[in-house]
Amino acid sequence: MKKYTPYLLLAPALLFTGFILIYPVVQNLINSFRDVSLVRPGGGWTGVLNYERVFSDPVFWLAFRNTVIYALAGTVLALIVGLLLALVLDTNTGKMCSAAACLYSIPWVISPVVAGFAWKWLLNDHFGVLNYWLSSIGIVRNGTSWLGDPRLALVCVMAARAWQFYPFAMVMFLAGLQSIPGEQYEAASVDGATALRKFFYITLPNLRPVSSVLLLLGVIWSFNDFTMVFVMTRGGPINASMVLPVLVREFSFVHFDLGKGSALSIVIFAMLFTLSYLYLRMLTRRERL
Repeated sequence: MKKYTPYLLLAPALLFTGFILIYPVVQNLINSFRDVSLVRPGGGWTGVLNYERVFSDPVFWLAFRNTVIYALAGTVLALIVGLLLALVLDTNTGKMCSAAACLYSIPWVISPVVAGFAWKWLLNDHFGVLNYWLSSIGIVRNGTSWLGDPRLALVCVMAARAWQFYPFAMVMFLAGLQSIPGEQYEAASVDGATALRKFFYITLPNLRPVSSVLLLLGVIWSFNDFTMVFVMTRGGPINASMVLPVLVREFSFVHFDLGKGSALSIVIFAMLFTLSYLYLRMLTRRERL
């Protein structure tokens, strides 16, 4: 009986995990091959018809393009800001530096829903702070609709996502900077290297493993991000900021087509699984080095 005790102790946790994680994935996979709707009962097997409908929908390809731009550009922008702040914090020490690091980390701990509503208020065309500041110095006209302009909506959401991700990048870069051996900088100084050469030939090469992991991790998180886009624009205007996670909600709970929504969610799952596999491969490669 004792040999079964560990399994009995693990059973509740495994059952809970299976119910919360495994069951929804399996049910979603089944629904992706069925004609399932919220407005009509029943629905038989359709094979890969739902997947064909997803890939033949022009909105899917628009959302896919927006998702790639949102994930890549937003993550790169966050990495640039995080690296700059990490460099500033690395060259300064003391209590003021610690206080600044805490202030810079605030966006990371704020709920995405709260952050989304804060940015929506900031970019409001009637009483937004950004419009007030920029119009007061003559850069834009008062009443500029940042989230209502198809050319600007995705850029604004991307900026909000970068604002929330940069503190994590800053902390990771700061840890990477503090692990660089000081002897490398001393040797470069003896050879007469300038600060710019030290940055490009010592700092950046040493930060390459951290940068690659941050880039892949940021893309994975942004690719699966639903909250920020939904709170700020809901994919509008005219699908200008539509991303794949929001499109799943549109298919499933606006058009009531659960079969098509499930098929799209499985496609996203496959994409994220591939990115996660690359992330794990990168981590194992770093450990071997």
